[in-house]
Amino acid sequence: MPTSRERVLAALRHEETDRIPIDLGSHASSTIAVLAYMKLRAELDLAQDELPKMYNTWGQYCDVQDEILDHLGCDVIPLHRAVSSFSIYNDGEWKERTLVDGSQCLVPADFTPVQDGEGDWQWFEDDKMIAKMPGEGLHGFTLFWSPMQGEPTREKIDSLLASEGNNFISRIKTSDREVKYLKAEAARLRKTNNTRAVLFQHGGTILENAQGIFGWDEIFVRCITDPDLVHYFLTALTEIHLDTLKRTLDATGDVVDVIQFGDDLGMQSALLMDPEMYREMFLPYHRKMFTFVRENYPHVHVMLHCDGAVFELLPDMIEAGMQIFNPLQSDCAGMDPARIKQVFGDRITVWGAGSDTHGTLVRGTPGQIREDVRRRVQVLAPGGGFVFNQIHNVLGDIPPENVMAMIHAAHEFGQYPIQMEAPLEELEKKYARYWEEPWKTLQEEGIE
Repeated sequence: MPTSRERVLAALRHEETDRIPIDLGSHASSTIAVLAYMKLRAELDLAQDELPKMYNTWGQYCDVQDEILDHLGCDVIPLHRAVSSFSIYNDGEWKERTLVDGSQCLVPADFTPVQDGEGDWQWFEDDKMIAKMPGEGLHGFTLFWSPMQGEPTREKIDSLLASEGNNFISRIKTSDREVKYLKAEAARLRKTNNTRAVLFQHGGTILENAQGIFGWDEIFVRCITDPDLVHYFLTALTEIHLDTLKRTLDATGDVVDVIQFGDDLGMQSALLMDPEMYREMFLPYHRKMFTFVRENYPHVHVMLHCDGAVFELLPDMIEAGMQIFNPLQSDCAGMDPARIKQVFGDRITVWGAGSDTHGTLVRGTPGQIREDVRRRVQVLAPGGGFVFNQIHNVLGDIPPENVMAMIHAAHEFGQYPIQMEAPLEELEKKYARYWEEPWKTLQEEGIE
């Protein structure tokens, strides 16, 4: 029987092993919100000896503990950046935090949000409220301020990118402290004889950093009115990313199997921008980073996390060096899994699309979740090139029985050879209308 790491690497080579690899929690877009995790942990009555660590305080995501990964048969673990949220390091002291449901987890000691009069949580930097999180606890922080919004200039760009220790820069740059942390984590993984695949959550966003620093609307306006300024910013940003990539990947050595980049380029029904704008303004910088990794660290596989209706851009991403596409948001326009498997399945690994998180996983029954997983696995898994993961994260209001139904179905239907109702071409026709509203369709079909 292959190890988890061998299982994942075989999938990335488009080979079949004993079963499909399964991921729950390897990066900040494939994980489980802390409220849902605490319920799952209690339901399983596992990993009770220590509190889980909320490494990502921005999104309110915690690590899935080893005992639960073992129980669920998960094949991937994360290697975090030393700074995952705001400018808070994850390698220092931790403290207990009580969640809205009364459960407790650990957060970095420097996580000190301020609660306002309405019960929401605010994050301040330099006496400015830059982000806010609803007090209900089901959602993470949203950015409320951008340093370049209104009057971006080259001088302001230079000043910001030269700064240290703030929300906008700390996850872009690396530091001697982070390099030391990553070396220690790599040594720990070797010493403990880890047999799971390791995913390094680099981030390396191009568009999303531009949106955060310029402002969501402002960056698109500037792409049209002042493209030279945008290129000036993106060129400098990418140089910082490349320096970070070299220092962090040198520090981790041979333990990293997958590196995750992220940039959401699509919405539910369309791209965020004209395709030509992407190709002119942002694609060159994706290509530069992906190529750097593939040429200098050939054992590391390049993943791009990219939400939305992005079918039209997949050839560009592949040409730029993307090897793994996550999460394949199948209810978005044009994102038919069977079509993507047919057109691109020999060139990319799909990491995701294993369960519908918008509807079925939230409101469905275990039986409906099982059927949703069955349909997806038979489309995406044959021939390898598929790592099972739900579409984006398990949010805080998803009950533990639904999470377990999803994982159990992945094991049930993910055994090779995959049992298919029909050839892929026929499945594309059969399920063409299914992907848009899976839960509604399952209800109409009487699936209980």
